[in-house]
Amino acid sequence: MELEARVWLRGDLRSPADARRFVGRTLTPLLGREDVETAMLLTSELVTNVALHAGTECELVLRGKPKTLLIQVTDLDSRGSRQSFGRELPSGRGQRMFEVLCRRWGVRPEPGGKTVWCELAVRE
Repeated sequence: MELEARVWLRGDLRSPADARRFVGRTLTPLLGREDVETAMLLTSELVTNVALHAGTECELVLRGKPKTLLIQVTDLDSRGSRQSFGRELPSGRGQRMFEVLCRRWGVRPEPGGKTVWCELAVRE
């Protein structure tokens, strides 16, 4: 699966639903239901984190290569990288969910914001 798709989202709590719809429309023709649902769940968590803690617009990027999907969300929060990603979520499930469902994930600072990304193993 070769794929690169991107979309800009508002910085509010409507964004996670918009992100899920984008991921569903983009990945459903390419992947099985379970992989699409996992990608939607992880994307929703990333975008929710931006809406709750950064409050800025964000760019969602999906990159697919054979058997791999990279999901990344870049915000415009100039306060810098939050190494505590996931821990501050009210549900407490964020970071643990990424550790269980992803091959790997991370946070990297960007000029004027940060990118949180995750990589999934997928079946085509």
